[in-house]
Amino acid sequence: MDLADLAIGAANRVRLRCIASDVSTEEAREFRRLLPAASARARFVADHWDFTAPARAIDDVLFDTYAFSSAVDPASRTRLRRAVVARLALDYFRIESRLPDSIGALYPDLFARLSTFLAEKATSGYDDDYYAKDVRYALGLSVPGGTVQIDLKYQIGPKLIWRDMIKTGSLASLAAYTASGGWGYWYNDHLDLRSMEEFNSKGWTACFVRIAEMLELNPSIRGLAGVSWFYDPAVPAISPHLAYLQELPTKHGAFLVHTGTLPHDVENATVRSFARRKLHQEGRYQPACYLLAWPRRHLIEWARRLTAGLALDSSPVPQSQCA
Repeated sequence: MDLADLAIGAANRVRLRCIASDVSTEEAREFRRLLPAASARARFVADHWDFTAPARAIDDVLFDTYAFSSAVDPASRTRLRRAVVARLALDYFRIESRLPDSIGALYPDLFARLSTFLAEKATSGYDDDYYAKDVRYALGLSVPGGTVQIDLKYQIGPKLIWRDMIKTGSLASLAAYTASGGWGYWYNDHLDLRSMEEFNSKGWTACFVRIAEMLELNPSIRGLAGVSWFYDPAVPAISPHLAYLQELPTKHGAFLVHTGTLPHDVENATVRSFARRKLHQEGRYQPACYLLAWPRRHLIEWARRLTAGLALDSSPVPQSQCA
């Protein structure tokens, strides 16, 4: 049994085949003709910093051709996108990284959620953000980590470090970046709002341990990087229950890089918290986006110490819910 069979599972495969079959005879023929090139293009552009690039590559090949020119209405586009994701998972799923058992064990649940979402939730409209994530899951470009999903190829460009130096007047990020061998591939974490059950300190800790195991199996990867408003150093004072999100990594070797603020960063930082929204409206809090980079050596060393400690102390880790 190959990795795809183990990851997807028999029951999920049956459901995905039903979704993949919701096409006309002509559409099925065009999928067979176009999907090999579309999936190859999506895999190629996954090296780009733009998380949505693989999904756009699929859409460009499929929906910018005469074959699907009739599928411009929203209902048809949604139906075909659902079929595309199912077909990618069934026929083009491939992971270009070695995975520990702790990550592999998460796959049946991931594909159960994906097949259920395609069958029940995405029928009346397919959100672009979810579609971008699902294309990556289906191709094996992003793997499940528990609390977060992990993109296998990400790069921290030197221009980002240069802009941080200008913004902060400090060489700290450059020194940390250089010491980590910064230019190269990193893992990149992403939240999926459809799977937030483990968004607490215990869930993040378990997730980091799994990522450390991945890093040990893939020595060319520089470490773990993530970009979010909640890595802003101002957040712990405003929302102390979220302090662990940056304090745990930075206490054990991670470094921060200021990346600026876009409108969606402000929305993400304020939409679920009355306190943050009020402070922002009063001009006392301006959300800022930061990259948090945890170099492989420091992350692996932390995970080894933690695992050794847990072998002696099995007391539960306190939980802190997102807000």
